[in-house]
Amino acid sequence: MASSPETDLIARAQNGDMDAFCLLVSDHQRVMYALALRYCCNHHDAEDLVQEVFLNAYRSITRFRGESTFHTWLRRIMVNSFLSHKRRKEPPPSIEITEGTGFPAIGSDRTAFNNIVVQQVLQRLDEMPARQKLMFILKHQEGLTCEEIAQRTGLSSKSVDKYVTRGKARMRELLWDV
Repeated sequence: MASSPETDLIARAQNGDMDAFCLLVSDHQRVMYALALRYCCNHHDAEDLVQEVFLNAYRSITRFRGESTFHTWLRRIMVNSFLSHKRRKEPPPSIEITEGTGFPAIGSDRTAFNNIVVQQVLQRLDEMPARQKLMFILKHQEGLTCEEIAQRTGLSSKSVDKYVTRGKARMRELLWDV
């Protein structure tokens, strides 16, 4: 296997070179934050999650075997960290409803309406069990196949398919309750 700058940084980081690990973090920080934001749906939780991912990556860098890309390895840590993070998270606050309308207190133009719908879907997503939410996001927001999700999460394709199917059914239930 040919050596790449990233491979060299990984090898140096595995030998305790903190500067090399910091360079790896800077190379992947933006993408990992965007992914965390999709999972968490808010800036503060996403920042916490990314911090946790890189801390976990630092602790386990010596166990990275290169069987996948470094990015894929970080994504796997992200999934596991997200599930742990989700278990610790408090329930989301409710939206303030404008009296008599049944809608949040936001302007009445089409953009505001779309924002309300998106906000309600995101809130409903937070009401789903963590694994269903994760599988739902990976399938419907990131467009991954069940096989790709299975590879990234370490679950079987059948398990992923069950989570996705149950997640869709749960989302329908939650949206009908709106």
